[in-house]
Amino acid sequence: MATRTRNMSPTPLAIFVRERLAELEIRQSDFCRLSMFDQGLLSKIQNSVVTSLSLESVLKLAVGLSVPPQRIFNLLDRMDMHDLVIKSYAGEFSEMVTDNLRDEAPEIADRLRAALKEAAGKLSLENGKTRRRRWRPEHLNKAMNGAETGA
Repeated sequence: MATRTRNMSPTPLAIFVRERLAELEIRQSDFCRLSMFDQGLLSKIQNSVVTSLSLESVLKLAVGLSVPPQRIFNLLDRMDMHDLVIKSYAGEFSEMVTDNLRDEAPEIADRLRAALKEAAGKLSLENGKTRRRRWRPEHLNKAMNGAETGA
């Protein structure tokens, strides 16, 4: 029985993770234990088997590798997720900062709130669309027919 091996080039994320672990001089098992990251998932990332990660996994990986989450989102070509995270926290951050400044410097607090609101508004989610696949009727029919015939 012959075995097949896949000739797959490593993903940018796989290359980055391997290089970053080497820079940090940490083994995969130690990284996973310290950062509470799933060792099986890390192995799949390093072997380019997994090319998409959940938000939780991206954040755990970024924290464990001591890099900004934006770096991981960029390597996954998912800057739309990064923009969504930033946009969701912009209001909370704005309130926290301006509440602390309101008594000492109300004019700075107002300017900061306006600037943060403007910056959050400029973030785009790829023209407001997510990257999920849109099923057209012919795809759905084909999938359903294939399931019925056992194909």
